[in-house]
Amino acid sequence: MHMMQLLEDKVVALLELVESLKKENSCLKKEALTAGQEIAQLKKQVEMLESSVLNESHRLQELNKEKELTKSVVDDLIRNIEALVESGNQSQ
Repeated sequence: MHMMQLLEDKVVALLELVESLKKENSCLKKEALTAGQEIAQLKKQVEMLESSVLNESHRLQELNKEKELTKSVVDDLIRNIEALVESGNQSQ
């Protein structure tokens, strides 16, 4: 009889352990789902940041091109003014 009681106690303990593990598994599944959602949101944020950085990079390239063009135009304008001043000085 004593062996039977010991066996029953072990079965009860195993059932309690199984129930506990099921609850823990359920919690872990919920945490994994939440983590997956957070990862998806973070991926979207990273994609948005990458897109923003690329747009800003293109914008900076365009501004640098405009800067170079403006510098070139100003340099040409200065040369033309200097040429006009020199030709005005020579004709006097």
